Amino acid sequence: MTYAYLLIEAEPARVQELVEELAGMKLDHSVINSIHATTGQFNLIAYVEAPTLQEMGECITQGIANAVGIRRIETSVVIW
Repeated sequence: MTYAYLLIEAEPARVQELVEELAGMKLDHSVINSIHATTGQFNLIAYVEAPTLQEMGECITQGIANAVGIRRIETSVVIW
């Protein structure tokens, strides 16, 4: 299993909606375990798990990144 923290920069007007939208997002094999609105450079932090690194990438590029209002995602894969 692969785990990652996603630091997400989003349009400020969409932050609250994105928390709800991403928390309920249907993904093939990946799961958004938690998502929180935060202060600072990134408006959202999500903790995601996927069976493989490839599926994690697909979850991010084909799922989360396509949500309206997402400007940028920085991914930190958990190594231990």
